[in-house]
Formats: sequence, structure tokens, C-alpha cells
Amino acid sequence: MIKIGKYEFDGPWLLEEVDLLDRACVYVILCKSGEKYTIVYIGETGQVGTRLSTHHRRDCWRRNCSTSLYVAVYWAPSDQYSSEERREIEKELIDRYDPPCNRQ
Repeated sequence: MIKIGKYEFDGPWLLEEVDLLDRACVYVILCKSGEKYTIVYIGETGQVGTRLSTHHRRDCWRRNCSTSLYVAVYWAPSDQYSSEERREIEKELIDRYDPPCNRQ
């Protein structure tokens, strides 16, 4: 687990090795350097597995991380969170951390 803002995220897992199911969540792409993680991108989706494998910002993630990319997820099941509620969490975290790949 990793705490980002006031939320407990599962992971982080190495992005190239993780195989996530298509479930709803807020996700954070992290760059690991030594023992420190920096946030590269924050997003939300109803289908995280598919979203990560085809993401249009993947090149930006790689440009902003010369080491290994990781992903952490805050599960937000559709029966408990609306897409609007996921977007509110996403916006709250983007406003707080200002990730480089969310600026474009």
C-alpha cells in the first residue's frame, strides 16, 4: 500500500509486469528512483486493465521517467462510486501534486 493524498492505494506494482483486471479505479503512474516515488500521471477509469495497455500518455510517462514506471490503484467499484466521484478524486490529486503528464 502507498498513501497518496488522503487515499490508500494498492501497489505500487511494476507497470510492465502487472496484469490488472478491468475494474473501476483512480490510478497513479509513479517513477521509482532509489526508494523514492514521484508521481508522473493520475487518471481514472472504469476499466483499468484496458486503459493502461492502450493509454495515449504512455510516451509522456516514459519521457518523464528514466528508471522504472509503477502503477498504484485506488479501487472505486462502480456500485460504490460514480464516474463523477472518481473524477473528483482524480482532480483533487492532480490539483495537489501537479503531475507532469497531466499538464498537456
